[in-house]
Amino acid sequence: MKLVWKAFSLCKEGNREEENEDAVYPQLVNGSSLIVDHFSCAMADGATTSSFSKLWANLLVKESSLSHDTSKDFYQTINAARASWKAALPEKDLPWPTAIKVKQGAFSTLMCFHIWQTNGIYPHNTLPADHGWTVTAVGDTCLFQVVKGKFVSTFPFTQAREFSNTPELVSTNLSYTRSKGGSLSGKWQRGDHFLIATDALSEWMMRNLESGSLTWALVSENLTSLVRFQTWIRYLRRQSLIKNDDTSLICLTVDD
Repeated sequence: MKLVWKAFSLCKEGNREEENEDAVYPQLVNGSSLIVDHFSCAMADGATTSSFSKLWANLLVKESSLSHDTSKDFYQTINAARASWKAALPEKDLPWPTAIKVKQGAFSTLMCFHIWQTNGIYPHNTLPADHGWTVTAVGDTCLFQVVKGKFVSTFPFTQAREFSNTPELVSTNLSYTRSKGGSLSGKWQRGDHFLIATDALSEWMMRNLESGSLTWALVSENLTSLVRFQTWIRYLRRQSLIKNDDTSLICLTVDD
């Protein structure tokens, strides 16, 4: 199976790039071609209102991508990320407002995507034996599948009205009970594209899908380089078509 990887991000207008709380794993050079039997990637969107959410988002995507090699359960993966987050916190005493926020927990969305050619590490009967993919998500980071140039499925949302200011999130705080993951599986064919986007871009795409104005050509022409992607997002922001938020996109193509 040959895959082509692209990933782009742009921080919120007015922020520095190091303040971008979106996270993607793995970190690969755009345009990388991979010859693999299976591949995992993940995206997370850290919640700005919590402390160390950038760290939390980065740990979540790394743990969830690597967990497919050990067949960890989704919630085992989250628990492993929680342990890593706690260990990575500064050892010195934190200012009391920060310490209170740390106690309340860090929060993030999470989407884990896995694609394979033969089902060697997913023996479950509910999943395709070959040429399959599966995605698990908490929150409003969304997946779009493009088949023969047409958008055929979206997950976990299917309508723009499902987006809100209070998405479900994964937390470092064990007492937070809203992190309920949903899953979707399917089959792929050569030439398919899988797009994973954080909420600002996902909502715009969903809205334009509903109006019939979103095409693969419109999206793909803006994925030729990081500069082109960032120019596109800035244009959408200036036109008030998407909200001003950290905005990230993965494009994974099953090459012909």
